[in-house]
Amino acid sequence: MINGRILKGIGGFYYVETSDGIIECKARGIFRNENIKPCVGDMVEITVDSDNIGVIEKICQRKNQLVRPPVANVTQMVVVSAITEPKLNFSLLNKVVLNGEYNGLRIVICFNKKDLTSPEDRKLITEAFRNTGYKVIFTSVKTEEGIKTLETELEGRISVFCGPSGVGKSSLIKHLLPHRWEDLEIGSLSGKVKRGKHTTRHVELFKTGEKGYLADTPGFGNIDLSNIDQYDLEELFPEFSGLKEDCRFKGCLHINEPECAVKDKVGQIVSEERYSFYKETHLEILDKR
Repeated sequence: MINGRILKGIGGFYYVETSDGIIECKARGIFRNENIKPCVGDMVEITVDSDNIGVIEKICQRKNQLVRPPVANVTQMVVVSAITEPKLNFSLLNKVVLNGEYNGLRIVICFNKKDLTSPEDRKLITEAFRNTGYKVIFTSVKTEEGIKTLETELEGRISVFCGPSGVGKSSLIKHLLPHRWEDLEIGSLSGKVKRGKHTTRHVELFKTGEKGYLADTPGFGNIDLSNIDQYDLEELFPEFSGLKEDCRFKGCLHINEPECAVKDKVGQIVSEERYSFYKETHLEILDKR
């Protein structure tokens, strides 16, 4: 058996990185019978015939698996956004971050197109995510600012790049992976609303640095938060940690309860923007019950 990792899957074929190079493989029929589908990021065991055609024999146990985008064994989510062109949708950005928290991923928030922003813009954004522990990076493909910092965050991790279309995910990857730029279709902003065209067709892992991988994924639209329970929501806001234990009532939801330590620190430890999103999400979860 040969061990490897699935980098890409198209049309029933899977491209597996091994110590002997990338091998095109088909999956055993038994996976279909058991309703199991190989996933990008899977560690697998394969056999190879004399014509160098591979067969996936075993899918190793996954550490995690994202549904959207469909990637396994991810360790980090890089949420790419922009403050302008397209205009920042703070609620959507936070929903993507929340999805990463729910899946136990390290979060990096990358605001691209830094050259179109002011120092005041960047300060407001940084303050909005204070005490979350998230790494906030401002990059510019045009000036190449922040690219080296982003490269450092990718090293040794399996990262999924995600966020709305038009913010420059593919353009960033072109700079991070110049040897693969010809595989990426770079889109432009379209229409008066300055929304991006979707340019990423499928999920694929790209090697970055010595031990890192990254995946560009299709742009996000609506994100389903129905799997999150209202009583678990607070666990997905790291800035609440160390505060919620001081609430007067056990099981405090930090909405209407008196003597709530979280509410008392809004505007200080907890940003007003993030707390507003917490309340908005809590209401959305209740509406879907």
